Amino acid sequence: MEFELRHLRHARSLAEHGHFGRAARALGLTQPALSRSIAELERRAGTRLFDRNSAGIEPTDMGSLLLERANELLARSADLGNELASLQGRGTGTLRIGAGTYPAGILVGDALAALLRQRPHTEARVVVENVHNLVPLLRRRELDLVIGDATEFADDPEFHITPLAPRQGYFACRAGHPLLKRSSLTLADVVAFPLVSTSRLAPRLLGPILAASRQSASASDSPAAPSVTCESLSMMKSIVAGSDAIAILPLAAINPDRKPGRLAVLPLVEPWLRGSFAIIRLARRTPPPSSEIFTQLLLEADAALTRVTGKTHDKLLAGSPGP
Repeated sequence: MEFELRHLRHARSLAEHGHFGRAARALGLTQPALSRSIAELERRAGTRLFDRNSAGIEPTDMGSLLLERANELLARSADLGNELASLQGRGTGTLRIGAGTYPAGILVGDALAALLRQRPHTEARVVVENVHNLVPLLRRRELDLVIGDATEFADDPEFHITPLAPRQGYFACRAGHPLLKRSSLTLADVVAFPLVSTSRLAPRLLGPILAASRQSASASDSPAAPSVTCESLSMMKSIVAGSDAIAILPLAAINPDRKPGRLAVLPLVEPWLRGSFAIIRLARRTPPPSSEIFTQLLLEADAALTRVTGKTHDKLLAGSPGP
């Protein structure tokens, strides 16, 4: 049996939307045209691929199997299109980036800006999510690379890992926060207040926080840590600036708000909050040219950021919350 890529694209869209009308609009087709395309695909497959019921449209077991293979074929087709466009001098293709919350907020924007200065016609799509949600997209070739914590993937031969500089996490609070008046601080003091973080903290980070929560003098009154989770550094900072909540943030995210007096950094530097990001790619996949260029620019942005934040880190180690 033979399949056409357009039929597979139509099936993928139908599975994503679960509705013929919405999938047709997303594809720029009429609903009858999409229905005919799915019917033709089912004819060629020799079996029903979707169940139609009152809850919507869902893939059958055979449909799920076909879609799994189709996603790989469609990703390879997109790779081929990007590579041919580059070889023919028609551009670098669309760069598809997955970024964890923290690197997205402090690194990816600067690297993309540098890429666009060099190659103004580059197209890019950035997905900001938890790394554990991004890696499956990388495996399916829906992303060219992922930037984030690669600890769990470092020994996996499926991936090529390019380390970035280690980053220290800090406790950020609003200027005027009660804890800034303390002569000394413990982690239990910090977690007595609402904590804001990403939605999935690594066990090595979550463990000490939960242990300190149990030791806090006001543990019976304090919420379970973290209290608020989100994948936006901007939102985290807004929450902290307008309340007594405390966020775990890198210095690069805090510094722009320190001089205006919006945010401050608590002079408590915990070594276990230090971690590293990395660039994660598939080991057996030739990266598109735009990905190679972006990677180099990201490494340069990472080095520049390390130089900028180094002095502030030294002051915080000395117990000074100075600028």
